[in-house]
Amino acid sequence: MFVNFADISRGCAKTLLLVLNGCCILVALCTFIFAVVDTKILKEYGEERASGTFAGDVIIIVTCILLISVAAFGSVGAVKSDVRILYLYIGFLMIMVILELLIAIYVSLQRYGLEFKVSEWLRDDFFRNNTDDDVHSDLWDNLQITYECCGLNGPEDYLAIRKQISLSCCPRAYRARTAYAKQQLYRTCVESSTYYNDGCEDEILYALRADANWLVGVAVTSFWFEAAGMLLAMWVANNTRNEDSAYKQSIRY
Repeated sequence: MFVNFADISRGCAKTLLLVLNGCCILVALCTFIFAVVDTKILKEYGEERASGTFAGDVIIIVTCILLISVAAFGSVGAVKSDVRILYLYIGFLMIMVILELLIAIYVSLQRYGLEFKVSEWLRDDFFRNNTDDDVHSDLWDNLQITYECCGLNGPEDYLAIRKQISLSCCPRAYRARTAYAKQQLYRTCVESSTYYNDGCEDEILYALRADANWLVGVAVTSFWFEAAGMLLAMWVANNTRNEDSAYKQSIRY
């Protein structure tokens, strides 16, 4: 029995191309969710400090939608073995690669600048927190609970300015429902030194760097998926075109 290795190899290439497109869609969906959540987190730092980074997240969201559309378009071309769709898919992927490279550079620069702005804001705002301004007090309570930190560089910052360690540095006391429970748990927390020991500045900057590193990693991963997708699509398109040409010539003769 004769085995047509050309058809088998083309079928394997189509399957692999569909798998790669599925991976691209999955990566794009995860990045889309990350960007949406990140826009909400950035609001904590104020619009003036995070405006550029917020715009970067919006660009990422739009790019994710485009990548999902391109991957779906390429999948249709692979299933139908449509040469024109596959060539268009390759062209779209080339544009996406260039666009993602520019976005990765832009987002990295914005994140780097955001670190300086947030660090400066934290240092200025922490000392405002130690006045009677309830707005700033609530803000720092939220930051300390969210990032599991205490003070600017540690709980000793409160002691250095002759203030009591914030209640939000003791999570159990802060979450207690009654005033008496809060008081007792807070006293135990301070006496046993079980409050958060890390400073908020380091924790928040670490989170920003981790987000930036994750985005760069996604860009690199997407690049390899897209590069492999372009090569496979090119192979399938050329193979299909050559087979069609050979078939037409055999009919002609």
